[in-house]
Formats: sequence, C-alpha cells, structure tokens
Amino acid sequence: MKQSRLGRPGVDRREFLKATTLAGVALSGGLLAQRAAAQGKAGGTLVFASTALPPNIEPHMQGLDIWQKRKPLIYENLVVVDEALEPKPELAERWEQKSPTEYVFHLRRGVRFHGGKEMDAEDVKYTYDRVRDPKISPGANDLFFIKQIDVVDRHTVRFVLAAPVATFLINLAGKYNGVIPKGAAGDGKELLVKAVGTGPFAVAEFDPSRRLVLKRNPSYWGAQKPLLDEIVFQAIPDESSVVAGLRTGQVTMAEFASALNYQVARGVASLATVQAPSTRWVVLDLAGDQEPTRRPEVRQAIALALDRAAILQIAGSGLGQRLGVLPPGLKSWALPWQELPNQQRDVARAKALLQKAGFSGRVAMKIRNIVGFPALAAALPVIVDNLKEAGIDVSVETVDGGVWIKDWIVPQSPPTMHDWGGFVDPDQTFFRHFHSAPGGKDFRRWNNKKADELLEVGRATLDRAKRKPIYDQLQKLVAEDPITIPLYSPDLLYAMQKSVKGFQPHPTGFYYGLRFAWLER
Repeated sequence: MKQSRLGRPGVDRREFLKATTLAGVALSGGLLAQRAAAQGKAGGTLVFASTALPPNIEPHMQGLDIWQKRKPLIYENLVVVDEALEPKPELAERWEQKSPTEYVFHLRRGVRFHGGKEMDAEDVKYTYDRVRDPKISPGANDLFFIKQIDVVDRHTVRFVLAAPVATFLINLAGKYNGVIPKGAAGDGKELLVKAVGTGPFAVAEFDPSRRLVLKRNPSYWGAQKPLLDEIVFQAIPDESSVVAGLRTGQVTMAEFASALNYQVARGVASLATVQAPSTRWVVLDLAGDQEPTRRPEVRQAIALALDRAAILQIAGSGLGQRLGVLPPGLKSWALPWQELPNQQRDVARAKALLQKAGFSGRVAMKIRNIVGFPALAAALPVIVDNLKEAGIDVSVETVDGGVWIKDWIVPQSPPTMHDWGGFVDPDQTFFRHFHSAPGGKDFRRWNNKKADELLEVGRATLDRAKRKPIYDQLQKLVAEDPITIPLYSPDLLYAMQKSVKGFQPHPTGFYYGLRFAWLER
C-alpha cells in the first residue's frame, strides 16, 4: 500500500493481488457445525426466554440486536464471520478476487429458500442491491462502495467496487444483510412479520408481544442438519420470572442482560451456565446537535464524571471488562483504556469544564433508556448520581424499541443508553455510525472531519498492520472528544437445562450456536 498523504491512499496492485483465488473450504452445514456432535438426536422444542422481542423481523431494515441475534438461524449471507472473527464461505462456496475492486462469487448449488425456491445469482443481486439502497436499509452505508453487481450466470455473481475496501468480505456478512428471493420484499411490508431465508430454521409464528416460533428446515443445504424440531423465543419481561421458568423447566434456556439474575441462575443446581467474553459494549451515546451535549467541554465533563468501575460492578456485577473505546473482544484492535484520555473519574475537572462551556449553574440533561434492556436500566442510577455530583441534573426518559429506532434512523435521538454488538472490525464499528453523510450516518451528529478522514483511510488501507495505527488514532480521538462514552463490555451470560447440548457462544452474541444444538433425552 502506497500512501501519499492522509486521506489519499494510493494502490499498489501487486500488494492487493496476492492471491486471485480465495477458495475457502466449504463449511459443512455452516458456522460451528464442526463442533456439533454427529450423534445428537433430532427432536424436541427449546424454549428460549428473553425480556423482549423485536417489533418486526425485516431482514434489511430492522437493526435491533434482539432481532439480529436470532436472525442467523433464519437468514444467511454469501459470507459468514467465524468465532475468530474471520470471513468464511456460507452461501458462496468460494470466491475469486480478480482485481483490487472485482470479486466473483461461486454460489452453492441446491440451496433452497424456506418457500421452496432454489437460490440463484438473481436472488443474490436483488438482495444486496436492496440493502445498499439508503431509502430501504440503514445498512446501506456498509455497502456504499459497491459500484455494481452483475449476474454472470445462474450460480455466479460479480461485485465491482468503486475503490478497494479492506472490509468488503466482512461487510457482506454484516447484520443488515440476508439473502432473500428476488421480489420477496414486495412493497416493503411483506417481510415485517414473515421470513423467507435459507437458514436451518424457518419462522412458523411471530407475535412481537409474545413469541417467535422457529421450526426446523428439513431441506437445509448443509451436511450438518438442525436437530431441534422447534425453537420458541418467549418474551418474559421480568428476568426474575425467567429464572423461575428455568427452575420449573418451563424455560429451556435464556440469555441474561442482568448479571444479578444470572448469578441467581448459576446457583440453581439443575442448571448449566455459560459465561463468555464478547464484542459487545454498553455505552452512553451523546447528541452533537442538542444542548447541553453539543458542546465538547460538556461531553468531556460527562466522561470525567462517570465512575466506570462502579458501573461495571453495579450494573454488570463485575461480569464483564472495563474498556476504553473498542470492546476487548476486538482484541486485535482495542487500545487499553489506560492509554486513552478522560478515562479516570475527576469530578473537579468535570465541574471546571462545565464552567468553561458557559454553564455557571446546574445543567439539565435528558438520557433516554430503551425498554427490555435491564443492564442499561441498572447502570442509570449510578450515572444519574455521578452526574448530579458534577453539577448535571438528569431526567430519564424510557421508550420502547419502536420509538427508539424511529428517532435513531432520522437521526434525532437525545443522549441514549445503548448495548451495541455484532461488529467484528473497527470499520464496521465506526464508519456507518460515526462518518458524516453521505458516506456514513453519523447517528450522534458528531460532524468530526478528522474522524471522517481517518475512517476513509482505514477503509482503503488493505494491509492489516497498516490499519492498526489508523484505528489507534481514531480511538484516541473518540476518547478525547467523547461523542460516545463506552462504559463496559458485558460478558455473554447463558443459563440452560443440562439437557441442552452442542451450544457454543459466538463473540458477537448472535445465536449461531443454536443452529445445531440438541436436547439430550
């Protein structure tokens, strides 16, 4: 990679074209299949409890993680990200990189959608063209660098990029994707409550207030087949009731947002528990165009007022990790928090910064919380007390997921508590969220030109070793002017009946590990 100056990377063709054919070994049955024991017996219903379900199950529009976690059971992409956070073949059997900007994907044959249609290149083109339409999908910014998609033949599709992009393959596996049949989206309403994917499970029933029922896909393409007859995602708003359901056996498995409830479940002798590190992180996202957080000094004051160690202990019961900007699960990229500014609590400095921002008295601020995220709710009393001590009086507004996503997409959200996850590369983490339009969405309205410049160079730099210092600079920039304040990275916390076998947690927190789980009977 030749780079003349920041923001204008040059392209060394020999460096990009190291190997024209990247033909990964076909995944037998998809991600994690190799870990599922072949002797698992088919049958049974797994009841999975959680505090909330998504308002809809649209594959390309709906961004809530309560949907995205479940989506890999139903929808699949050309590429999947494995447990090591590396891209591997999924619906594409293999691919070739013809040039720095041209990729040719050879599709698996015999893959059928849940409705029976065989998947072909027209379906792939239709899907990714739909996702990269910003009028349709919030994920369009992850794919805006795609210049065109061509159908070569029934089982071959070519992607042409406007410029080389380091995370092209990973972004094809991004959370807003999911291959659907050509024309399946109709007028945009058809996929809100029904699904037509290629995954190991199909949607049998969906009621956003009660449950999402998945049934086994008997025609699943992989050598490893799903074993469970059904997975029932049951909405139980109170996590203490989830623990009660696990005790009685009415609930087979659950993921806990509340570390306290997880600890209660861990003490139940009849249950098995799993605790694993994640790429998730709990953050307080601020608003760059609203008072008082439009002022950089106020943002710095908020960061300095917060006792992040206390938030981890109280909201996360210590079952997680302190972080700086990126979650430690992205271990190849994350800078230790000790190397970043504004990480240690300093109330005196926070008060001084508020005065510098022009506030001589107490400062009023609203923080939004989202229904169905108990860990976020648990963090708020600590945050409110911390900020009160520094001179900021917080009013908490609680909204449901539908209100949140409407304001987030516009974007016009006030400072909001979030639990982000699913990103496996710093480009995914930062570009769409923090780059200004039209390249990104800049959901927090940061409008930081230096960040834009770093993000553009990071995306265009293909050499991993050269990308690292770019994202180091970006993390320092985010910490210096904290438009988002990362609080901690929660561990993944699961409890289940001991009859559940074959489940493996994925660092993203997405439920890939349920694809080939089974019940020992």
